[in-house]
Amino acid sequence: MKFNPLIVVFFFLIIIGCDEQKDTNPPDIYITKPLDSSFVSEIVQIECFAEDDDSIKVVELWIDSLSTGQIDTTPPYDFLWNTVSLIDSKNYSISLMAEDLSNNISFSETISLIVDNTNSHPLGLDIKTLTYTKTEMTIIIESSQDSDFLKYQILQSEDIESEKFLLNESYNISDTIIVLNDFNPIHASWYWVNVIDIHGYDAIGDGFFVLDSPPIQPTLDEIQFIDNSEVILLPMQFSLAWTMNNQNDFHSYILYESDYPDMEGKIKIFETDDRTINNYKHEIEESNYKYYQLIVEDYWGLKTSSNIQRGCSWFIFYEQYENISYDYGRSLVQTDDGYVIAGNTSLFGDEYSDVLLLKIDQKGIEKWTQIYDFSSTDRLNFIEKLPDGSFIMTGSSLSSINQSNDILLMKTDGLGNIMWSKTFGTNQEEVAHSLDIASDGSFSIVFEVLTLDNGVDIGLIKTDNQGDSLWTQFYGGNQNDYGYSILCTDDGHLISGVTKSAGDNNGDGMIIKTNSNGNLDWNYSYGGYGTEVFRSSQQTSDGGYIAVGHTNSYGAGNNDLFLLKINSNGDSLWSNVYGGAGTDYGRHVVQTMDQGFAIFGYTDSYGELGGFNNWLLKVNSNGNLDWDRYYGGSGDDRGLYGIEASDGGYAITGFIRDSNNATDIMVIKTDNLGQLID
Repeated sequence: MKFNPLIVVFFFLIIIGCDEQKDTNPPDIYITKPLDSSFVSEIVQIECFAEDDDSIKVVELWIDSLSTGQIDTTPPYDFLWNTVSLIDSKNYSISLMAEDLSNNISFSETISLIVDNTNSHPLGLDIKTLTYTKTEMTIIIESSQDSDFLKYQILQSEDIESEKFLLNESYNISDTIIVLNDFNPIHASWYWVNVIDIHGYDAIGDGFFVLDSPPIQPTLDEIQFIDNSEVILLPMQFSLAWTMNNQNDFHSYILYESDYPDMEGKIKIFETDDRTINNYKHEIEESNYKYYQLIVEDYWGLKTSSNIQRGCSWFIFYEQYENISYDYGRSLVQTDDGYVIAGNTSLFGDEYSDVLLLKIDQKGIEKWTQIYDFSSTDRLNFIEKLPDGSFIMTGSSLSSINQSNDILLMKTDGLGNIMWSKTFGTNQEEVAHSLDIASDGSFSIVFEVLTLDNGVDIGLIKTDNQGDSLWTQFYGGNQNDYGYSILCTDDGHLISGVTKSAGDNNGDGMIIKTNSNGNLDWNYSYGGYGTEVFRSSQQTSDGGYIAVGHTNSYGAGNNDLFLLKINSNGDSLWSNVYGGAGTDYGRHVVQTMDQGFAIFGYTDSYGELGGFNNWLLKVNSNGNLDWDRYYGGSGDDRGLYGIEASDGGYAITGFIRDSNNATDIMVIKTDNLGQLID
């Protein structure tokens, strides 16, 4: 083949031309944002400017001289650098690498950035309120204000330091009311709000402690006794009321009854799940003390007890019957529906008095009063109830003939209306102190009579059931003798009082036993060197007698209460004195249902200062003191007569004298231990 030089020249020119078109220049690149030495946090946007004679193929992010693998192939070139997991306060070297289509590579100048994510966490949120019902717990939380909010989480832990567990989460920034259905508030728990941003940063606010409190303590009101005794077929009741529970988790009221103040042996008498029911009427027997307590239980089984209240179904009272007159209660009897008190009343003090009958019900409420004027000075000292419901009573009335006191005997119906009245007397003074009803319905009256030589003897008058005199007997000696109490016995009478004829001149207690005609069986005096007086006597279940009065021969004070037990022949079995440093009187005695004795009188040794106080003593069958009670205020309070009521309590009458010397009738009704309501 023949060599052609032109062909060689042609290819040479082509080769030279091709070498002139190849790019060997690297791209230009520099970082525009952020600036060198800047503090950065969270997701950092890195921007740059890159250009080349040829096109830029790729730009890549390098951190601390290491490729991150992040590339950008399209202008404008920028990168997102996540610093969340990096160490705070550390410098990081940032550079960018650019490569063109000719594979030419260049790096930007390195800048230094300082990572600081200490303020990158969301603002911690707290629980504003947390409430719950039986089925739902509602949690209201603060709302996040972070622009990079991701979600809320509700967490729970057993205590403030223990591990927290996820209960609920929400991705809606406006969802600040969270409702839970699975919860148990009686186990102590902490609830928390955890807010998380899009970068993974979170913040937990203050914990909210939940431990369901027991129900608010209810108050059990003072118990009211409802006496339905006047209404046929309606029982007596206690009315119990308490404060209403208004808590959302209320479950029930439970009412308990016990015989004891500490609620020992309590029994449930009422239960309801209706919160609006806050009272209950409970049937109760008369003459009882019961104790009550209310329990409030919530839905979770937590309970709270109320105060304990005592219910009293005893008829108990301490009443003063105030009038403008001077009034005295000297004796009383119990009726089917209350008591009748006999005494006297006067607008002018102790003179010019009238007969007074006062009827009260079993609660001490006045029902009627009867006043009778037989003379300028009338008085009742004793009253008894007859089997037909009428009343027989005795005292004194001023004679219209000779202006001396005569024995007054009167009978009224059950309303105090006079059926008949009789007087017995001479031109001497006769004052009846007591009477008794014989088994044949006749009446025996003991009285004092002024003798012709101005001495005093004891008189006994016997009448039939219409008040007509059958016979009269007198007892006494050459000194003064007084009879204050009389009993009709199976074979006669027993009179107790005081004598100066049979003992010493100071006076001894005296007891006279007569046959059914008033003839003397025996007569004994009892006492010491001082004065003894018997004001009341009763026959006892053993056939003997008990007598009460006062003495200054024995004891500790000026006068002390004196109690004497004798057999049927008048022989002394035992005696006791009771009292303190003051003056103590016994006015009446009864044998009680337990075979002991109740003594009624007054004392200034015990109780309020300023005068006498009513005094009630209970002793056993041997005269040993079981208990005593005194009642009264700063005035003069004297119990003159008392009985053991049908319910086992005690009823006392007498008078209260105030600082102006005015007197009012007083009636006390206690329980079987002599107690009044607290």
